[in-house]
Amino acid sequence: MACGRVLLFLAVAFVGLAYMLYKPFPDEAVEPNAQMAISLFLTAVFKMCYLQEYIGYNTFEACARNPFNLKALMKIESDDNVTVSEELFDGVRVVLYVPRYRKEGGTLPGIIYIHGGGWTLGAPEQYDPLTRKLANSLTAVVASIDYRMAPEHPFPVPFEDCLKVTKYFMNNAKRFGVDASRVAVTGDSAGGNLAMAVGAKLTKGGQSPRLLGLIYPALQMVDFNFPAYRTYQSFPYLLTTRLMVSFYIKYAFGNDADLEKVYDNRHVTKAFRKSIESKVSASLLPEKYQKLHVKEHTNVDINLAQRMEQIISNVSLCPLLMDDDELYELPKTYLLTCEYDPLRDEGLMLAKRLKDMYFPVTHVHWDGVQHGFIAAIGQKRTEEAVDDFIKYLRKEL
Repeated sequence: MACGRVLLFLAVAFVGLAYMLYKPFPDEAVEPNAQMAISLFLTAVFKMCYLQEYIGYNTFEACARNPFNLKALMKIESDDNVTVSEELFDGVRVVLYVPRYRKEGGTLPGIIYIHGGGWTLGAPEQYDPLTRKLANSLTAVVASIDYRMAPEHPFPVPFEDCLKVTKYFMNNAKRFGVDASRVAVTGDSAGGNLAMAVGAKLTKGGQSPRLLGLIYPALQMVDFNFPAYRTYQSFPYLLTTRLMVSFYIKYAFGNDADLEKVYDNRHVTKAFRKSIESKVSASLLPEKYQKLHVKEHTNVDINLAQRMEQIISNVSLCPLLMDDDELYELPKTYLLTCEYDPLRDEGLMLAKRLKDMYFPVTHVHWDGVQHGFIAAIGQKRTEEAVDDFIKYLRKEL
């Protein structure tokens, strides 16, 4: 613990210096001081965890998942409105929220929630304020999935865990007082990626959920040179391009040995980019972003590209690569994007493709906030966004 405190002090000092040297949140940001405080604290934790890994004291993931054993303080308990329990759905741990009050004999809607964290971090405990609010506000049964994570369990393990849980929940809906025809599969960031992949797989299998809720989802590993990736590369933004690239390749391969090459966009050939440009392209972005895209991709590592292109082509890993007819078969979708987010552009590409085919998508974009804001319950824009999402779910479920 003493070592951890020293490392945290060093990390805070480093980030504090960065705060003085780098541009703070834009003046037009919503509650910029609050967003800066979140970035400052979490970036300090990340720096501490990188230091621990560097000196061989711990791995980054083990440290960041539970810094200073804080997880022990995040015990989830029942309250006057919901009964909370830990369950195993087909062998996967789930935190289940069941409303105490319901109409006698009536069934409730069900919500699968898949947490974010780059497929490597996060836990249902950290999302308790959000998932509890969904259960309370909607009088819905919420299943928050504690899927196994990379790098110990790379793709497809997290996806398969979420798929198993969702199938189990839908197949056993009556046991939980849920109407199986009124189930939403939702998630944020990496969880949005998993939710879309699960929804697509279930739809192909003839067991489609009612709808998908995709909150700033991670959707593609083809190009890390889109405007959002070029803009949000450093502090004060919590999710930076380098961190997101590391998350992606740890999920895909179980390590980030090729981080620098992928970060430099040397992982995909021009021919492959050409073959999927109707699905992943700056031409799908609003005009104000198109002109910011750098199109040159030089010095491709052919050996790396061969490995990357094979796995990137799997739409359960990169859902944005689905063909239009596959996208059109998906359940109706709520899609949220936000401004200060490396993942912004891939969300906007998905919105454009869905709207162009007259797919029933509700796309909501929130300016002035950064990636991860949906979990910051109590902040102004977060409350507005969650209330909007709840309004949609109430109407559609």
